[in-house]
Amino acid sequence: MTQTSWIGIEVADGAATGWRFDGTAAVQQASGPTAAAVQARLGGGPALIVAPGAASQPVPAAVLPESAPVCALTQDRPRGHLDPAARLRLIGVLAQRRNWDGVICLPMATVTHWCQISADELVSFQSAVTPQLARLLGAGDRIDSDALADTMSRPERLSLHLRSAMLATAGDALSGHLLGAELAAMRPYWLGQQVIVVAEGGLYADALASQGVPVQRIAPRDAAREGLVALRGATL
Repeated sequence: MTQTSWIGIEVADGAATGWRFDGTAAVQQASGPTAAAVQARLGGGPALIVAPGAASQPVPAAVLPESAPVCALTQDRPRGHLDPAARLRLIGVLAQRRNWDGVICLPMATVTHWCQISADELVSFQSAVTPQLARLLGAGDRIDSDALADTMSRPERLSLHLRSAMLATAGDALSGHLLGAELAAMRPYWLGQQVIVVAEGGLYADALASQGVPVQRIAPRDAAREGLVALRGATL
């Protein structure tokens, strides 16, 4: 084991993903239910673990902290909480985009964060529980474009549209209505903005693209991995 070998682990949405690094290069990856399980699979060595904790910091704030551990970011109006894993992904996105201005959309397991970034700071954010509602209602993994347009234009009819889609067992329509309501509410965060979506699937990126928004897509694991490298470099 070289002196530059180390382990980085992200704990998010009830699971852990980690890498063994040689310097800044990832040479091994492992996943598991806990950080300890992942660390056991990756072997010994110094470990940087980003996991939920009690500490928090209000926004606006620099995305990349000056020291570890990474704490959550909070906001009073509207009330919001961005957990350490979500912050780590922001760090990873910005690692190759210094002084980038725009919006980063972070769909997590139960909540989606819309983060306004300027000069490497999180200026403000808003969050929606759309992923949790989608899972509870049995929404599909694609978007019905008509449903998206209907609810974007009349978001006050969301509950009626959802009931109709549920009776028709139309999962893609459910996704369209839910995303339509969220995009309508978050319009100030994406209209006329550069937007990066950090997600496995294409629901958010496709919905935004349908509105003519130029969107970049980044996989969550790529963002987390790059975030760990940037964090270690900043806090050594």
